[in-house]
Amino acid sequence: MKANFTSIFRPIIYIFLGLSLVFACQKINPFEDVELTVNTDIYQAPIIIHFLDANVDATKLPENITVSISGTGKNLIFDDLGGKDYAVAGNVLSLVLDKDVKPTETNPVEFTVSVTAPGYVSTSQTISITDPTKSLEFTVPLTNVAATPEGTAAKTETLSLTTGQTLTVPATADKPEVATITIAPGTQVKDETGNVISSNTVNAQVVQYGTGNEESLNSFPGSFTPENVTLQTGSSTAGTFVSAGFVAIDMEASGKKVKSFTKPIDVNVGINTELFNPETDQKVKEGDQIPTWSFESSTGEWKEEGVATVVKGSDGKLSATFKASHLSYWNIDWFYYLPRCRPSFVLKVTSNLLTNVVYSNYYAKVYWAPANSNNFQYVYQAYGFNAKNGELNQYVGLYTPNGSRVRIDVYAYSNNAKIGTTGIFNPCANNQIPITINAPTPPTPIIVDVDFTAKCQNKSVNIKPSAWVSLYDPTGRTYYERYIDGYMRSGKATIVVYEGREYTFGAYYGGKYYSGKVTFSKTSSKIITSTGTGITGTTSYNAATGRVQVVASYVTNDCK
Repeated sequence: MKANFTSIFRPIIYIFLGLSLVFACQKINPFEDVELTVNTDIYQAPIIIHFLDANVDATKLPENITVSISGTGKNLIFDDLGGKDYAVAGNVLSLVLDKDVKPTETNPVEFTVSVTAPGYVSTSQTISITDPTKSLEFTVPLTNVAATPEGTAAKTETLSLTTGQTLTVPATADKPEVATITIAPGTQVKDETGNVISSNTVNAQVVQYGTGNEESLNSFPGSFTPENVTLQTGSSTAGTFVSAGFVAIDMEASGKKVKSFTKPIDVNVGINTELFNPETDQKVKEGDQIPTWSFESSTGEWKEEGVATVVKGSDGKLSATFKASHLSYWNIDWFYYLPRCRPSFVLKVTSNLLTNVVYSNYYAKVYWAPANSNNFQYVYQAYGFNAKNGELNQYVGLYTPNGSRVRIDVYAYSNNAKIGTTGIFNPCANNQIPITINAPTPPTPIIVDVDFTAKCQNKSVNIKPSAWVSLYDPTGRTYYERYIDGYMRSGKATIVVYEGREYTFGAYYGGKYYSGKVTFSKTSSKIITSTGTGITGTTSYNAATGRVQVVASYVTNDCK
């Protein structure tokens, strides 16, 4: 463990030294063959982030992921060992908040996680902590350029700077819009320091995200309710985007990353024919103007750049055109920000499901509309939802304009059928929203009580880790349905799983995943140890409580 591990054991070290002096004359070691067990629940607001492929049909997860932390709260965020080595274990990052900080809804801790991975478009996620006692779970979809999600397409091409050239992202079956970028003849490209790169050509990559498909919209960097937005006036704010489309543009010349140009490039992005202009509450038409925004993935900042004008082509199709002087995500969006609130509300469930359920088998979609509008914009998907009767699903919303209209629909992953919907409500004026759920009968659930111990390889110390325990169910149809996460404090956690399914079962700690395989049942459950970073343990079933007890351990060398 890092330096903070020493601080945890400092009182123990003092006791050890004192007793050593007492026994020194007798040459007795009072701690010989004695193992110390230490709890590590000293941090707050545990956070788990799953980085996944935005294409729900992908069979592989992103690999070799690199992250960095920025923002006003960056110095208050640590890895789960209390250090600053933000190591991603497979596709999962675990973070904690400084133990002495007390964030609130009016004074949150905010920071941005920037993400890069080979073959994927860089992105980021801004996280706001308002309650230090609650654990937080996030999923960050990454766009694989070689296999984009539905409603998205990519094109890579070498373009001439001398004569000028146009790159076209063509229409597809699930993205009827077209996007183009055009480089003017004689344009020179510059690196991130502003120096001209000596090259006659540039390798360009453009990824276009349409607005007619939720899988594409889920790939929007940072969410449609950003908290780090700089307006043309120079002021910073937070609010809600209504997107007309966005593109991610990357270029390289002579082996160097291109950041800007001596002449702005022309960008043309096709507009979905069903898109409504929220300012007129009518479908977008020729002559409409939509603000343009650039995104800095290393900081999570959106910056207002100008406006795009909607034009009609000779084929009768609409598109928005603007000039880009530098490279980034470019977003064509209406933006709502003042006056605003940070809503906190719960969905109170009335359901046909009367016993415990696996919440990862249900999900919610959130839709937003400006005041006095009935044209709702898909905002985001909450990948876990507790559909059990009487449950309260809490939502701490991001900044939302006062008077906004919100609707939430709930679905079952098993067949993607809608199983409930709320009425339309103002999130700034309500704190408990009723929803009635009518769900298909799920398989038999089992409550599992976990007791984890980490055994230090380099000293006689056992750790009762405060870390994320995770179960992976390969039978799930989507990534979101396959994972069940729970946070254990001082080695203890309770999770709900399905009987008879084999899970990969383990814990994330210190940038590693310690795992084994287990099938939970009411008669016997056996942990099959993985090689390398495996866990060992025993299971037992309590017929009186109907619960399974798991006592497990793993060996770690992060006890420095």
